[in-house]
Amino acid sequence: MRIGLAFKAFFRIFSDQGFAQAVEALLAGDGPAEPPPEKPAVDPAAVQILGLLQREGRLVDFLQEDLEGASDAQLGAVVRTTVYEGCRRAFKEYLDLVPVLDSSEGETVTVESGFDASAIRLIGRVEGDPPFQGVLRHPGWRLKTARLPVPPEGSDDSVISPAEVEIQ
Repeated sequence: MRIGLAFKAFFRIFSDQGFAQAVEALLAGDGPAEPPPEKPAVDPAAVQILGLLQREGRLVDFLQEDLEGASDAQLGAVVRTTVYEGCRRAFKEYLDLVPVLDSSEGETVTVESGFDASAIRLIGRVEGDPPFQGVLRHPGWRLKTARLPVPPEGSDDSVISPAEVEIQ
């Protein structure tokens, strides 16, 4: 078994530089290389943004709530006074958004060859090759800058909103 492994390692050293370096380190007595640190299960920046939207506009509470029995009037009042105003305040304070395309909805725009498909989504009857002419239905949004607060040292990066316990 070890002879077969030796032959495999011998030939792989010629074709895989990373493998060759790992074998060299083992032979030098450095031991196996440390595995790269695991990526966190959640992105701390995403949690921070959700936390801001929850704190300012109770967005997570609203989206997690069962609204089956609520009237349109109740929903409208909550959305306008709490969710909309609070989330808008958080956006203005911490995030700068700019349109992807600087044109008004309904205007005719040209999408040139080599466009970024992550920034422009073509809808409708898309046939042939660019350039395409179409009507702008939504300008899209791009994050220009973010000024997220620094979380306290040692805090749990996965907590969007802490549980609240009233002591009586």
